[in-house]
Amino acid sequence: MRDGDRAQGEETILLVEDDDAVRAVATRALERFGYKVLAAGGGEQAVEIGVNHEGAIDLLLTDIMMPDMNGVEVAARVKEECPGIRIFYMSGYADRDLVRQGLLHPDTHFLQKPFTPQELVGRVREVLDGCSS
Repeated sequence: MRDGDRAQGEETILLVEDDDAVRAVATRALERFGYKVLAAGGGEQAVEIGVNHEGAIDLLLTDIMMPDMNGVEVAARVKEECPGIRIFYMSGYADRDLVRQGLLHPDTHFLQKPFTPQELVGRVREVLDGCSS
């Protein structure tokens, strides 16, 4: 089985990223591997999608540092609407810095930016296949 085959999925992902270019690249990469992507440009929009989306949302993939609401706050609010959702954070900040600032628990699923599309889809598959956070 090729690596790309293992990354394939059909789950629904709520992607929250305030940078238009990063959001577009991540959306294209995930959709190319079969995922349904609900893209939001910020926290409030993500919460609105979580409230209004009919059907399951399997994964929240969110940037941590955003202007209107940080990713941890987004995750808490989305989890109220979608209790079984898995949470996966990404950031340009190092995970150890975010842990030190108290934003992340050390066992949190985290992807450091910049990342390649292959890294993204591979890690998404790992999070979806692993235990929920």
